[in-house]
Amino acid sequence: MAAGSAGRIWGQASDKAKLERIAVMTGNFSSILKSAAHPDDPKRTLDIMDLPDMVADRYGIHYVEPAYVHFLSTEQDYFREFRERLRKAKSQLNQISLGALSEGSKGGVYGPLNISAPDPLRRVEAIDLTKRWIDHAAFLGCPRVMVNEGALAPEVRKETIAALKAMVDYGKTKKVFVTMETRNDPWRLLVEVLKGAGGWANPDTGNFFNEEERHAGLRVMYPMSSGSSHVHYDPEHWSLHDALQIAKEVGYKGIFSIESGANNGPDPYARVQTVRDAILKEI
Repeated sequence: MAAGSAGRIWGQASDKAKLERIAVMTGNFSSILKSAAHPDDPKRTLDIMDLPDMVADRYGIHYVEPAYVHFLSTEQDYFREFRERLRKAKSQLNQISLGALSEGSKGGVYGPLNISAPDPLRRVEAIDLTKRWIDHAAFLGCPRVMVNEGALAPEVRKETIAALKAMVDYGKTKKVFVTMETRNDPWRLLVEVLKGAGGWANPDTGNFFNEEERHAGLRVMYPMSSGSSHVHYDPEHWSLHDALQIAKEVGYKGIFSIESGANNGPDPYARVQTVRDAILKEI
């Protein structure tokens, strides 16, 4: 990660130094990544093992953020090979997104397992699976995992905070941060849960209801970050310049992880390039 004064990090740094603050999420390539669920799909030409090299060669970026569902195995030999591929690409992981965590790879909008699941057994299962992925993250040298908050229902708020705290506390024993981002709930609610559990925010520039809420939420959430932020780019609806200016103003020095989204065109490679170039202009 680029280091130094805010003046060097923001605006005055070379493109190389700026690229040291950018990551690429594997979710950007979901449609073309090889998948155990779609083994015969001819459109799936990209192997996650090749992704660190591809991201480094094509974009000059050496941080990768995988979604847990994109790993084709959780065996230690498989992770050891992936770790070696990262090393050869002179890359490292930014975060593992646990998304809609489930026993398999399908979990609906929130997945059956999350910190605010109404069924206490599901919350316990979410804690157990998250601990396993924290172990995987530690093995891979990944500093953080991002969990899914579920619906954050008020009737289980106390239990939600307790479940997240169990994950956070375990993560500390492995030197892995446990993070969450805003999805369908107001950012203030997420902040309340994070503060109650001692977790860390993963500010997402795109996941707000309007510009006023985006600006207010980012000002609070960037200082609560462990060093990772997701960056969308949707200039027709909101200002990336304003969002990243707030990050600058509050002294954020972490990673900006590209989440390109379908609104940036049909080609996943070009979509990532679009967001990469937009970020470079702003940091």
